[in-house]
Amino acid sequence: MANDPAFFCEIIRTVFRSRREERPVEEPTEQQQNIATNAYRLFSEWRTPPGSQTDGAYDGDALTAWLEAVKTACAESGHLEIALSMVGHVLIHTPPDPDGLWLHHAAATALNARDTGDMRDGFIMALSNSRGAHCLDAAGREERELATKYRDQAEELESQGYHRLANALRKLAVSYDRDAERLVSRDPFDD
Repeated sequence: MANDPAFFCEIIRTVFRSRREERPVEEPTEQQQNIATNAYRLFSEWRTPPGSQTDGAYDGDALTAWLEAVKTACAESGHLEIALSMVGHVLIHTPPDPDGLWLHHAAATALNARDTGDMRDGFIMALSNSRGAHCLDAAGREERELATKYRDQAEELESQGYHRLANALRKLAVSYDRDAERLVSRDPFDD
C-alpha cells in the first residue's frame, strides 16, 4: 500500500462506504464481508508509511506524490476523509528526519497542511492508541511523562513552523494531563 496509491484507494473503497453513496439496500454477502474484514486487517497491521524505501531510507518526495494521488482519487470517490485518517494512522511510523527532528519533515509538512485535519486527527488517535493496554498508576506518573513528551515534541514542531501539528500534539498532552489529574483525585476505595 505504501508504494501503490491506487491499491490503497482500492482497499479504502472495499472497507468504507463513500460519502456520495446512499446506504445499500442489500446486505453484503458473506464473501463481501470476509473481503472487507481482511482489507480492514491490512489497515490495522499497516506499519510502512508511504515514502519508505527498501534500503531503510525515507523519501519525502515519494510521500508527497503518493499523497497527492490518494487525495485526487479519494476526493473523486467520496472517501477523502477516511483515507486521510488512515494515512494519519500509519504516519506515526515515519522515521525521524536526518536533521534530528523526531518526525521526517515531509510527514510533518503533510500533517501540518490546512486541508489535512482528518490526517492530523488520525495521527493523534494512532499516537494515543499506540500506548496499548497499560496499568493505571494512582500517581499518574506515566500520563504526566506522556504529556511532557508530547508537549516537548509540539515545541520542537512549533519551532520548525508546523503550527497546526504542534497544536494537535499540545491537545494530546493536555488530555494526558487531565488523565493524570483524574487518577490522582480518584478515591482508591471507590470501585
